[in-house]
Amino acid sequence: MRMRQKAVAAIFTLALVALFSPAGVPSGSAQDRPVSTSNQTSGTSTSAPAAPGSSSHEPSEGCKLAPYTGAIPLSQVQNYFAGEEDLRGGMTCTFRINSKLPLFTFHFLGQPDNTFGDLDIAAGTRTEVIQTIEDTTDPGLITPTPIQSVLTTVDANFDGYQDLQLLSQCGGTGNCSYDFYLYDPKANEFVHDDFLSGLSTPSFDQAKKQVTTSSNGSASDWQNETYRYENDGRYTLIHREVSTWDRDKGTVTVSSYELRNGKMELIDSTTNPQ
Repeated sequence: MRMRQKAVAAIFTLALVALFSPAGVPSGSAQDRPVSTSNQTSGTSTSAPAAPGSSSHEPSEGCKLAPYTGAIPLSQVQNYFAGEEDLRGGMTCTFRINSKLPLFTFHFLGQPDNTFGDLDIAAGTRTEVIQTIEDTTDPGLITPTPIQSVLTTVDANFDGYQDLQLLSQCGGTGNCSYDFYLYDPKANEFVHDDFLSGLSTPSFDQAKKQVTTSSNGSASDWQNETYRYENDGRYTLIHREVSTWDRDKGTVTVSSYELRNGKMELIDSTTNPQ
């Protein structure tokens, strides 16, 4: 009789424990321990899955050199110089020209003389070349500019589409020249612009729709010009500032000009000792 009462009491106690334990999970189980967001096996964090339509698998924008893959050891290749950046594998760049367009891929062909050949352009996941642009970059004349900066994009005509800014050369005083190719959305190609390609070291102000150039022969001999973009596609010179060093007199004169009544007029000139 006593054994039966003890058995009933034990069963009753277990029933109470099961009734008041959360979902019947034993104490000390995984549910009671803090959940870690890291993968303990690999030591890497577990990230949430990418949202549909995200660009997590798209290549990042910019340029990347490809390694040399020739059969001859690089140190034995003609025109090889120790410490020189190797361009023989070519370079591939990716840029988004417009949010409504796929990424564009730009591939410079590597040459045996350690220069770049022509620039091949493809759009999206399609591999066929839609346009080829003649490369005018002289790698020996752009030092110390990194070769990855040879091709950049900028909205040079302020139409919402990025255009190509291809570095030609940079002088010892910092004057740089570029070839500009403006994107034509109707033709889906980049068209060379002679005016922009003739500017020295241009910079673009998207808010004002202006481009400013700079050139200098020394710290005291320099010139800046600002052009305003017009709706008809022209660029109008609206401001010029010139610094001239008179070496005989030891003075520097800075003169400013502005566009007034359709003509560039001198608005200020100041001379100071060098």
